[in-house]
Amino acid sequence: MRLSLIQVYKETDGLVEGVWLQDYTGDLDGAKEKAKQTEKANGNRIKVAVVEQLTYSCSDYSMRSNLKRL
Repeated sequence: MRLSLIQVYKETDGLVEGVWLQDYTGDLDGAKEKAKQTEKANGNRIKVAVVEQLTYSCSDYSMRSNLKRL
């Protein structure tokens, strides 16, 4: 399973808005653990959400919105 990790700037009703951090290949539980590790590595100053893999090039770090948190 291919998923993406998003740095969350805003969350409303299970939808997140933020920027792409990285893709993740594996199961959902593994991706959630990676998200927690990423938050911890950043001193818990950021929130990270797991979403379905973004199918477009998003390494430009532009804001993405209406992404469903898994």
